[in-house]
Amino acid sequence: MAWTPPPRAPWVAHLNALGQGLGGERRGLVSLDEAEILRAACEATGLDDFGDDWFREPLRVLLDAFEGEARLTLLGRMIARSDVQRILENRLRIEDHLRAHPEVDDETIDAPIVVTGLGRAGTTFLHELLAQDPDNRVPMLWEMMYSVPPPEPTTYRTDPRIAASDREISLMDEIVPAFPSMQDVAGDLPNECIFLLAHQLTTDKFIGEFDVPSYMMWTSTHDLAPAYAYHARMLRLLQSRHRRTRWALKAPSHLHLLPTLFATYPDARVVVPHRDPLRVLGSLTNLMATLRWMRSDHVDYDAIVAAMSFGFHYQMENLSKLRDAGAIPNGQIVDVRYADLVADPIATVRKIYAAFEIEFTDAFDSNLRARLASRPRSARAVHEYSFDDTGLDLAEERAKHAPYQERYGVPSEL
Repeated sequence: MAWTPPPRAPWVAHLNALGQGLGGERRGLVSLDEAEILRAACEATGLDDFGDDWFREPLRVLLDAFEGEARLTLLGRMIARSDVQRILENRLRIEDHLRAHPEVDDETIDAPIVVTGLGRAGTTFLHELLAQDPDNRVPMLWEMMYSVPPPEPTTYRTDPRIAASDREISLMDEIVPAFPSMQDVAGDLPNECIFLLAHQLTTDKFIGEFDVPSYMMWTSTHDLAPAYAYHARMLRLLQSRHRRTRWALKAPSHLHLLPTLFATYPDARVVVPHRDPLRVLGSLTNLMATLRWMRSDHVDYDAIVAAMSFGFHYQMENLSKLRDAGAIPNGQIVDVRYADLVADPIATVRKIYAAFEIEFTDAFDSNLRARLASRPRSARAVHEYSFDDTGLDLAEERAKHAPYQERYGVPSEL
C-alpha cells in the first residue's frame, strides 16, 4: 500500500543533506555510541552515578537498532541522540537528588487512576478531563523530561523548564507542519507514562517514533518490572513537594502490561475506553508513519499497518483472557465506551468515579464544564485519514474484532 507522507518543512531536506556524502552514504556526523553518550551525559551534569545498571541492556539494544534498523537521517540521528542523552542526564539528576533526600522513598502512591486502551480511542480526552479534578495530580510533560528539582505548587505553572520542554517537543510541529492536527503536544500539557518508563530505556515512545523491530522484540519478551519500579520512584519524586490526593495517569502501553502495573500498584484503578478498532486504525498508522517520517526517509507503511492490526487484536484478546483468568483484579477496572464518552463526558466521568467510590466534587464538576466549554475543537485543523488507506480488507478485519466488540458493546463506526 502506498502511503503519501505529509510535507516536511523545506529546512529539513537542507539539514539532512549535510548528513550525506556524494553517493548518498551516511556521514555519521552524530554519534550514537553508547560509551560516548553516557560520557556526554556525565559531563553535562557533572554527575556519574546512574543508579542500578538494569537500563544498560535495553539501552544497548536500542542504540544498535538505531544504527542497524532505523535508517535515520541526520535530523533523525540528532533527535535520537538528544532524546537518549536527555533521559540519561535526567536520570543522573534524579539519582543525585534521591541520594541527598532519602525521605522521598517514604512517599506513598495511593490508588492511582490509570487510563489505558487502544491508541486514538479517547484516552487523551479522558485524561484531560480527569486533570480538571483538583484532587488529581497528572504528570505534565515538562516534569517528566526535567524532573529535578521536584516541582513545587507556587511555580508549577511558571517553571522555566516548561519552556525548555515545549521548545523540544514542538520541534515535531516544525518538521511536519500538519502534525498539530494529529496530536497536541506542549510542555505544560499532561502526557503519557512513556516519558517516565523511558528512564529505564524501555518505552513505547521509541517504538512509535523509530523503526526498531529488535528493540520492540526485546521489550516484548523481557520482564519490565524494573521499569515500573522506576516509574513509581519518579512519581514519588515528583509528588514529594507537590502532592494531591491521587495520581491520574495515562498510557495505551499499559494495556499489554496490566499484570506488571497491578504488581507495582496493587490498588490501581484502571479505566479502559473502548472504540471501534477499525475506526482508529487508519489514524494511528498515519500518526506512527508520520513520526517515523520525521526521522527517516524510509517508512514501511505496510509493516506499520500489519503490526497495528495484529497488535489491536492481540491486546484486546489478551485483556479479556487476563480478566477471565483472574490474572488481574477485574473489580478495579472500569470499561467506558468511546461513544458514551464523547456524547456525555461529564456523565461518563461520574460513572467512573461512582464505580471507584471517589467523591465527585462540585469543584470538579465546575472545572469540567468550564474546560469543555473552552475546548477549541472547531479551530483545530482536521487530521485526515481513512481505513481505506491501510489497504486492509474491511470484512476480514471486522470479523477478527467481532468478539471484542460484542463483549464490550462497541459499536462499529465504519
